[in-house]
Amino acid sequence: MLKGWLLELPAMLGLPADALPMLLACGAVIITLFAWALREPKVPPKPKQCGVLDAKGVLWRSDSVGTLVSVPEDGITHVWACIERTAQRFPHKRGIGQRPLLKREIVPDPANPSKHFEKLSFGEYEWLTFKEYRDRACDFAAGMVAFTGLPSKANLVVYGETQRDWMVAALGAFRQGIAVVTIYATLGEDGVVHGITQTKASAVVADSKLLPVLLACAPRCKTLKHVITLSPSIDPKDRAQLEALGVAVRSMEELIKDGRAQARAPAPVAPSDPAVIMYTSGTTGMPKGVVITHANFIAAVSGMQQALFSFTRPDDVFLAYLPLAHIMEMAAEVTQMYFGTAIGYGSPHTLTSTGVKLAAGQVGDAPLLRPTVMVFAPAVLDKVFQGVKLKVSHASPFAQKLFGWALAAGIANYERGGIGAGALYNALVFKKIQMLLGGRVRAMITGSAPLSPDVQKFVQTVFSCPVRQGYGLTETCAASVLAFLGDNASSTVGAPSAAACIRLRDWAEGGYTFADKDKPDVQMPRGEVLIGGPMVTAGYLIDPEAPDAEVAAKNETEYITIDGVRYFCSGDVGQITADGNLQIIDRKKDLVKLQQGEYIALSKVENALKNSPYVEVPMVYALSSKDCCIALVCPMHAALKSFAQQKGLPTDDMGALCAHPEAIKEVSKSCLGACKAAKLVGFEIPKKIGLVADTWTPENGMLTAAMKLKRNEIVARHKSELAELYK
Repeated sequence: MLKGWLLELPAMLGLPADALPMLLACGAVIITLFAWALREPKVPPKPKQCGVLDAKGVLWRSDSVGTLVSVPEDGITHVWACIERTAQRFPHKRGIGQRPLLKREIVPDPANPSKHFEKLSFGEYEWLTFKEYRDRACDFAAGMVAFTGLPSKANLVVYGETQRDWMVAALGAFRQGIAVVTIYATLGEDGVVHGITQTKASAVVADSKLLPVLLACAPRCKTLKHVITLSPSIDPKDRAQLEALGVAVRSMEELIKDGRAQARAPAPVAPSDPAVIMYTSGTTGMPKGVVITHANFIAAVSGMQQALFSFTRPDDVFLAYLPLAHIMEMAAEVTQMYFGTAIGYGSPHTLTSTGVKLAAGQVGDAPLLRPTVMVFAPAVLDKVFQGVKLKVSHASPFAQKLFGWALAAGIANYERGGIGAGALYNALVFKKIQMLLGGRVRAMITGSAPLSPDVQKFVQTVFSCPVRQGYGLTETCAASVLAFLGDNASSTVGAPSAAACIRLRDWAEGGYTFADKDKPDVQMPRGEVLIGGPMVTAGYLIDPEAPDAEVAAKNETEYITIDGVRYFCSGDVGQITADGNLQIIDRKKDLVKLQQGEYIALSKVENALKNSPYVEVPMVYALSSKDCCIALVCPMHAALKSFAQQKGLPTDDMGALCAHPEAIKEVSKSCLGACKAAKLVGFEIPKKIGLVADTWTPENGMLTAAMKLKRNEIVARHKSELAELYK
C-alpha cells in the first residue's frame, strides 16, 4: 500500500512521474534537518530511583544499595597510586598543560588613575605527557627530601594559587608519605602563621609573589626552615631576608634538577596515614585543619568514578582553575588524572577573553583550551546568568525576541528531562555564548553552595550540557552527594555517591523530623544531614602541645559512629524527595528567631535575592529583637550603571551611586520581585536594602576562598549601615 501511495505521489502533486526520486531526496533532507534541529547531547538516562531509603532510614545511591565502595580498583590505596597507574596506562598521552607567562604589566585604571591593575600575557598551552608529569613529581620528591630532610609522616605546606606545579609538589609529597598542608593564597598573615605553627611544618612550597607574606610571618613561625618557590625566579631581596631569618630558599626547578640526579624510592604509605591537612576557609574564627587520610581521599575518588566514568571520553579535557586548597578542586583533579583526562591549568581572572587580568588582545584560558568538563562555584554561574541577561537587554528587539524563544524552548525541554534547546537554536542564538568557554563543554558540576533553579535551567539551556549539583564538605572529602547526569531535578543535590550514605537526624527545635514524611503538607523525611562512609575524614587537627578544647569537643560531637559507619554531622538541614534525591533546605547556624517567634533562614533569602539582575553578593541580617530582616547588597556594577544612565544619574562614583535614593529604590524593587518570585513569606522579605559599593571578595576579607560570606567581618565593617537600616 505504501509503495503504491509513493508511486502516485508525483501525480497527486501535479508533477511528472520521474519527479519521484527528487521528492524522496527532498523529504530525506527535510527529515535530516528536522532531526538535526532537535538534536541534543547524550547522557546516561535518569534511573527510576536516584536514591533508595532502607528500612533503617539510610539513603543509598540506587546502583549501590547497602554497599560502600572504598577503592576504584585493586592496588589503588593511596593518592600517589592514581598518577602512577595513569602513567602506566597512558604514558605518552597528552596529560598536563599550562600556559607560560610571557609578560606582566602594572597599568593604571582609566577611571581612577590612583588605582593600578596587573595585566598578563600568556603563550599557548604547553603539555607534559602523563609519564613526564609523573617523572617530574618523582624528581621533585627526591630533590625536596634531600633539601629539607623531611621524613615520612612529616608535613609540607603548599601555599599558592592553582597551577601545574602546585599539584607536582603535592604528588611528590604523597609519594614520600609526607602530608600536604593546604593554605589558601588569600589567607591573611594570622591564618598562615596558624597553619604552619599548628602543623609544625619546617618546609613551605609557595608562590614567589607570596614571599613577602611569608617574610612577615617567618619571625612567628619557629619551625620554618625551608622555602621552595613555585616559580624559577626568586627576588634576591626576598631570598636574602629569608636567609637572614635562618630560612633556606630554593626554587622547585632547582630541586627537580637535583632530584633527577639522585633517584629516591617511594616511601611505604598506609591507607590510614594522613594525606592532606586542609585548612577550612572558616567563616568565623581561625581556620580548622581537617585531617584527610589516603583512605578518605581514595574513597572520594571511588565515588566520583562510579558516578562519572561511564560518561568519560578519551579526548576529554578538564580546565583546572578553582583553588586547590579547596577539597572540591583537589579531589576533582586527582579523579580526572586517574581517568586519564587531559588537565589544563587556568585562573578565574583569565578564564575567558574578558578576564580582568588579561592584557588587551589576549585569549582566555577556556576558549584556548576548549575544555569538555568543568567544575564551577555557583557564584561564577550566577555572574554568567546576570551578565548574559544584561547583554541581551541591550540587544535589538528582534534579537531579544529570538533569545527569548530559544530560552523558552530550552527550559521547556529541561522540564521534559531533556538538555538544551536543540542544534538549530544553538547555531542561531547560543553558539557565541558557548564559545566563551571554547564551545565543547559536555558537563558542568557545581558545588560549595546552592545553585538557583533558574540559573541551573538557564545555564544548561545556553551551554547545552548537563549542569549538575554536588554536595559535600571538607570534612567528608568533597562530593559525598552527586546528581545523576541524566537527572534534571533542580533544587536538589542528587543521591549519595557510591562511597557514601545519608541519615537525617531529627532537629526538633527547628521543626524538622524524619516523621515529617507523614505530614500531608510535607510528605518528605527531614532533619540534619549526617554523611557516612569511608570518605568521612579523621577529624580536626589537635596540637598535643596546645590542645583546643572547643575543637576537641567538635571531634566528639560532629563525628559519630552508627551501626559501624562513621558519620559527620553537617549542620545542614535536608529532606529526601520521592525519587531519592537529597535537598538542602536550611542550615542550623543560619536560622534566626525573630521577635514574633518566626524562624528566618538567612541563606534561603540570600539565594532568592541573587535572582535580581542588580544583585552580585547579598547578605541578609536579622536580630531576634526585631520583627523583620534587612539586607546589604553588593550590586552588579554594570547593571546599576546601565540603570543610572537611563535615569540621567552620574556613574563616575560608585559610592555616590549606591547612596542615591533612586538607585536604592530600583534595587529594592527588583529584590522585592525576586523574593516574591521565590515565594518567600512576608517576614522573610528584607524590609530595607542597603547598597555597598566595594564588592566583598576573599581579597578584602569579607568572603572565604570558597566564596562564602564571613558574616561577622561584614557585620563589623558595616555596623553603622545596619543600624541605620533598622531605624
